[in-house]
Amino acid sequence: MAQASRRTSAAVRRAFNILYTLVWCVAGPLVFLSPRMRQGWRQRLGFGRPEPCDIWIQGASAGECALVASILEHVPHARVLATTCTSQGLEVLGKTAAPGLQARMLPLDLPVLMGRMLDQAGPKVVALLETEIWPGLLMACAARGIPVVVVNARMTPRSLAGYLFLRPLLRLCAPARIGAIATADARRFGLVFGPDRALVTGNIKFDRATGTDLLERAANPLAPLVPQDRAFLVLGSVREQEEPAVLGLIRQLLAGDPDCVIGLFPRHMHRIAGWESLLTQARIPWTHRSALTGAAEPGSVLLWDRFGEMNQAYALARRAFVGGSLARLGGQNFLEPLAQGVLPCVGPHTRNFDWVGEDIFDGLVFRSADIAELARTLLSPAPPRQEVHARAREYVRARQGASAASARLIRPFLSRSDHD
Repeated sequence: MAQASRRTSAAVRRAFNILYTLVWCVAGPLVFLSPRMRQGWRQRLGFGRPEPCDIWIQGASAGECALVASILEHVPHARVLATTCTSQGLEVLGKTAAPGLQARMLPLDLPVLMGRMLDQAGPKVVALLETEIWPGLLMACAARGIPVVVVNARMTPRSLAGYLFLRPLLRLCAPARIGAIATADARRFGLVFGPDRALVTGNIKFDRATGTDLLERAANPLAPLVPQDRAFLVLGSVREQEEPAVLGLIRQLLAGDPDCVIGLFPRHMHRIAGWESLLTQARIPWTHRSALTGAAEPGSVLLWDRFGEMNQAYALARRAFVGGSLARLGGQNFLEPLAQGVLPCVGPHTRNFDWVGEDIFDGLVFRSADIAELARTLLSPAPPRQEVHARAREYVRARQGASAASARLIRPFLSRSDHD
């Protein structure tokens, strides 16, 4: 009976494999119409042979890839293949100080491409970060008996609806273990893959939040760009859908303090050109960060066209606004400015950070839908950075430990032999 059931499951997986491959063959060429997808296209198509590894870990973009280092601290001797879907993710992985780490673009989710990567790299376990549920990769792992672990797993109610539609097929190639960031996420993953596979391990982002020392001005490489006697305000991770609202915020900031300097960080670099047009049409003085050789002019916007400097900018800021929150996008990481002792402001849409807890908005993070109110808060005097940093560390300390818990899910599979 069990053998017949296994044969049926394998037949269903093969049928879905064929159907899924046909869908990719039709839709796949359209993917490369996106400039972002054309970056690293050779690796996306499976060219180039990876080195053998113990763990293959996949994180979609820069935010997820930043979690890799926290996990690997608890798996110190493993050979790791880390893949991502974006060039920013590759940059983050390239800066990750972990011996034996190789970084590549994730291939398109064709089962044949995923299978070839698995055969070449030979991982003992595949770890997927957050919501990286790729059916082609899951099927390829199931066909080879390679266990999959989802860590820092999160799933929104909207995503759940789509996964429930595919539940009969997904359960045939279900992850071995799922470490969710919160009880609600564990419950949703359990509905899709089975409740016995999901448990709550917490959010790795708490392990990284406020864990670094304050970067003082004397040691900050961006200090020469920011006048010390002017208010420096950072608008971080601004998304395209909220650009009109943020432009209004910039106008109000400059009206309230004509000598302030604003550091504007679009979430995606391809929006630099769009912001050039918006600021020029609004007659707001601006300059590219890359063109600046000395201190910025008071009353101007620094349009940040270099990746990887936002945390250094937060360390110089009086206050900060964190984007993705003025449109229904779920919000970006407002813990990053807190890690540098800077009180952040956000818009009303912070669903992506519900895991942080509502208490954070009682004094550490200011949330409002009113642009004028946000501007007034950003322009108000800031408490000492050391005081803010200490309060933030106290908040997150009791919520840490997810990196070690996630590594505990992965480690048992590293001792398996190729014949297990």
